[in-house]
Amino acid sequence: MAASPDDFTFVDVEGDGGRGGGPPQLFPEYQQMTSNKVADLDVQITTALREKYPELIVTTVPASNVDFLQFAAAGFALAKLEEDAEPVLRWRGFIGPAHRGGTGYLADATFFARYRYAWNDEHFILYIVQLGLTTLQYILKEPVGNETTASHSSVVDHLISKIGAWLTRDTELPAIYVYDQYWTRSTKLWEEVKKARWEDVILDPKKKKALTEVANKFFDNEEIYKEYGVPWKRGLIFHGPVGNGKTISLKALMHTLQQRKTPVVTLYVKNAPYAYNIRAVFTMARAMTPCLLVLEDIDTIVTKASRSYFFNEVDGLENNDGILMIATTNHLDELDPGLSKRPSRFDRKYLFPLPDKGERSQYAQYWRHKLEGKKDIDFPSKLCDAIADITDDFSFAYLKEAFVATLLELARNHDGDDDDDEDEEEKLSTLDHEKDDDDDDDDPLNKYLFWRTIKAMVKSLRSDMSDDKPPKDGNDNDTKPEPRHFRTAYNKGFSAAYEDMLPLMEKMSLQHQHQKVTTTKNAPATRLPDRKFSSGPFSGTGFGALDPVDGSVSGSGPGPAGIAEESAENVLGYIRSLQPVGRGLSGFDDEVMGRPADLR
Repeated sequence: MAASPDDFTFVDVEGDGGRGGGPPQLFPEYQQMTSNKVADLDVQITTALREKYPELIVTTVPASNVDFLQFAAAGFALAKLEEDAEPVLRWRGFIGPAHRGGTGYLADATFFARYRYAWNDEHFILYIVQLGLTTLQYILKEPVGNETTASHSSVVDHLISKIGAWLTRDTELPAIYVYDQYWTRSTKLWEEVKKARWEDVILDPKKKKALTEVANKFFDNEEIYKEYGVPWKRGLIFHGPVGNGKTISLKALMHTLQQRKTPVVTLYVKNAPYAYNIRAVFTMARAMTPCLLVLEDIDTIVTKASRSYFFNEVDGLENNDGILMIATTNHLDELDPGLSKRPSRFDRKYLFPLPDKGERSQYAQYWRHKLEGKKDIDFPSKLCDAIADITDDFSFAYLKEAFVATLLELARNHDGDDDDDEDEEEKLSTLDHEKDDDDDDDDPLNKYLFWRTIKAMVKSLRSDMSDDKPPKDGNDNDTKPEPRHFRTAYNKGFSAAYEDMLPLMEKMSLQHQHQKVTTTKNAPATRLPDRKFSSGPFSGTGFGALDPVDGSVSGSGPGPAGIAEESAENVLGYIRSLQPVGRGLSGFDDEVMGRPADLR
C-alpha cells in the first residue's frame, strides 16, 4: 500500500540548523560562503556574527599576532571545544613516529571551530576560522560600562595585552635572535653560546684582549661618539681560513656582552639573500639597539643583487646608532671592495690564521685535560709538542678531527675484555705501519698507543687535505674555483601541493615542548607528548587532546599544543618578515618560559 503524507511527521529544521532549539549557528553561512567565489570572507563572517549575536562585541584578531589557543595551551586560560554548539571542520590523519622505534598517533587539523574560552574569571565565545593562508580568531564578549557593540571591548583588550606581554617577554632569560629569512628568538642557541669562555679559546692573548676591548669600548662610549659628532656605529670583519676560531671567538664575545651590567643583545644573521631580507635585518637591529649584529659568511649574504641595498642600509639616511656589526668570511680577497675597503662600513679586520706550533701544542693540552681520568687512555704531556710537530698546516678544525678520529678508533677496537688487549695492540700496530712507513722504529713515543693512533689519523687527514686542493689546467695555472651561491630554495617557489598545506602549517606557531592542552573542569587536560611533524600531508598541523586509552588525538584547535615543522616555519617566517618589528616583537619564542605571576 502506498504511503500518504499523513503517515509521516515533518520536522522544520530551517530555524535552528537541526539542533533542536540550540544556540545560533554560524556554520551554515560559513559553508555557503566557502562554496562560492568571494572577495573577502572576513567581512561576511564579521557581519554574520553581529547578526547572530547582536548583544555582543565582535573582535577579530589574526592568530599570527596573538594566539588565544596558544595562551590556553600554556596554561594561562581555559579553552573548551564546543562540538555540540557548532559543527567542526577538520581533517583526520596519522602522524608517523618522530624517532626510530616510536609509535605513530592520530591527529586533527581544524579549519572551523567554536570554543568556550575562560580567563581571569571572564568568559568568551571564540571562533577559529581558516581563511586562505590566514587563521582569524573572532572573540565575542558582552559590553561593560559605557561600551556599545560597535566599540572595542576593554576586557578583550586586556586579554590581548596580557597575551602580547607573554609573547614579547625577553627579560626572564637571555636569548639570541636568529635571522634565517625570518626572525626567531632562540634560548637554545644561547645555551650553547654561554658555554663559550675566553679561557677556552686558543688564540693570541693580545687578540683576545683587543676583541673584548673594542666591543666593550664601543658600547661604553656613546657620549664620546656624540661629543665628537660621529655616528655611534662600527663594523668589524673576522677573516681567515675555515676552522681557525672565528665562530668560537664570536660565541665568547656574545657571552661577554650578555654579561655586561646592561646586557647587549645579539642578532645573528645566517641567511638573507634578498633586499627585503636585508631590510628586515636592519629594521630589527634598529629596534634592538644597542645590539651586536653578526653577519655570518657575509659573502653569501651580500650578493650582487642586494649589495646596493645593503650599502644604503649600512650608511644611508637612516639612523644606525648603537649597532656593532661583525661580519665573518673565509675569503676576504673575494669580498666586494665596498665591504672590505670602505672604512665607514667595516673599519677594522681581524685575521684568524692557521695555528702556529705553540697554539697547536696548547690545543693538544686542551684535549689531554679533557681525557684526564680515562684509565684506558695513556696521554702524557710530552705527547702534546710531538703532536704539534706532525700537524703543521692543520687548522683547529683539522686538529679536532684528528683527536676525534683517534678516540673513535680507540673505542672501535676496545671491547673492555683484557684477554683481547694483545689483539687490539696488534691491530693498531698494523694500522700504524700501513699508514706511516717512514716512522722511526726507535721512536720512544711509539710505546704509547694514543701516539701511534693519532699519527695514523694525522697522515690520513693530511692525505685528505692534499685531495682537497683545486685541480690545475695544462698551463699549470690554478683553475678558478666555482663561485659559491647562497641557498636558492625560495627562488623556485612552492609547488601547488605545498601551497595547499600552508593553511595547516600556519596553525603551528613555535609551541613549547612542555605545553599542555587545557579544558574546563569537566574535561581535565592531558599533557601531550613531545611531537614534531616530519613528513606527509599532515606535516606541521595542529593536534588536540590525547586519548589515554588508544593514544589518539582529538578535539583539536589550530595548534593548541603542536610543534611546527622547520619548513613550515620558514614559510611563515617570510610572511612575518614583511611585518613591522620592534624589540622582542618576534615574540613567538622557541621556548615557553615560566609562568609570569601577573598573567591571570
